[in-house]
Amino acid sequence: MKRMTAILAAALVAVANPAFAEPGVGEDTIRIGIFAPLTGSASIFGRAAFGAEAVYNEVNEKGGIHGRKIEVVREDDGCDAARAISAVRKLTAQDDVFLIHGGVCSGTVMAVRDDLERQNVPFVILGAASAGIVKPFKKNLFQPIPNSDVVATQMVDFAMSKPGTAKIALISHTDEWGETNSRVATEHLKKAYGLDISLKLALERSTTDATPQILQLRNAQPDFVLAMLYPAETALLVRDAHKFGMTTPILGNFGVSLEDTRDRVGDMAAMANFYTFYAYEPALSSAEIEPWTKMITKYFPDHRADTFSYEAMGGALAVIEALKQAGPDLTRDKFIAAMESIKDFQSGILNTPITFSADDHAGVNGGAMIAYRDGKPTVLKTWSE
Repeated sequence: MKRMTAILAAALVAVANPAFAEPGVGEDTIRIGIFAPLTGSASIFGRAAFGAEAVYNEVNEKGGIHGRKIEVVREDDGCDAARAISAVRKLTAQDDVFLIHGGVCSGTVMAVRDDLERQNVPFVILGAASAGIVKPFKKNLFQPIPNSDVVATQMVDFAMSKPGTAKIALISHTDEWGETNSRVATEHLKKAYGLDISLKLALERSTTDATPQILQLRNAQPDFVLAMLYPAETALLVRDAHKFGMTTPILGNFGVSLEDTRDRVGDMAAMANFYTFYAYEPALSSAEIEPWTKMITKYFPDHRADTFSYEAMGGALAVIEALKQAGPDLTRDKFIAAMESIKDFQSGILNTPITFSADDHAGVNGGAMIAYRDGKPTVLKTWSE
C-alpha cells in the first residue's frame, strides 16, 4: 500500500496546461471510458470496474495528474459482444474519451479491439485474460493482468512443486476457452517436465452433477487435478470431490475466486484441498489487503469487495504512471509511448510487476496460488510455502 501511495503522490504535479484538441483531454480533465458486465450472469467479473474507478477517484482526491482530474464514463456491456460494440462507440464518438480501460470478457474485447486500433484509442484491458487478445500485436492495446497462457503454465508449475507429483489430471470445458487453456498446460507439462497429462476429462457448462468425473478421477488416482472450469462448475467439482471422499488437490483457474467457491460449496471442510490462481500480493482478508478494500468501499459503499474487485487496480495504477510520464502536453501517442516505457512496475496490489515494451504488451508474466491454510487464505508461490 505504501507503494501505491508513492505512485499517487508522484503523479500529482500541478502545472499550467496548454489548450489543445486531443480527444478526451480538457484544461482540467482527462476522460477515461470503462466498460464491463455490470449486470447479468457475468457481473461477478465486472466488479473489476469498481476497483479501477476507486483508484482514479483516489487520484482525483489528491489533486489529479498535472492539474487534471480523471473523469470516468462507465458502460455496461453485459458480457455481450453487440452491447460492447455499442458501448465503445458511445464512449469514443459521443463521450469523446481519451482512453478506454475496459473489457473483462474476452469475447467483448475481441469484438471492439480492431475498431479502437483503427482510431488509435489507447485500450487498456480491465480483466479479460485471453492470451489471444494481444495476438496479433496491436500498438494501442495493453494487458496489465496475467493472461491465460501465463496462468496455465503457472498452474502446472505449482502442481509440479508438490513433492512426488508424477500424474496430473486435467478437467475442462469443451469450449474454446477450456480447450485453449488445456492445450497450453499440456504442452508446458511435456516441454518443462517430460510428462503427459495422465487423464483428461470434460465437464460441460451448466452441469449439475460431477459424479461421473469424480469417480474416474478416484480410479485414476492422480497427484493433482487442474480444473480449467468456470466458477459454478469449479464449485461443483470441489463439492462432489468432498462428497466422495476424494482428497486429491484441485487447482482452479484465474477466473475462479477462493471466497466465491467457498460460498458456492457451502462447506469449509470441502475447501481443504482446493487451490486457485491468485494475482495479488496481499492475501484475502489480511491486514495488508484492507487498505485496498477500504479504498473501494470509500467510493462504492454498497459494493462487497472480493477477488475480482482488485483485478484492475494494478492496471489503473499503471495508467496513472503513464499519464504522469506523458507530461502535461498529453496526447494519445505520448501515452502509448509512456505505457511502453513501463518496466518492473510494482503496483503494490499485483504479486508480479508490470512490464511493457515496444513489441510486447502482455504486461504480467507471473502469479501465485491461494488456498486456506489453518482456515486463513494464504498466498503460495510453491507447494512447500
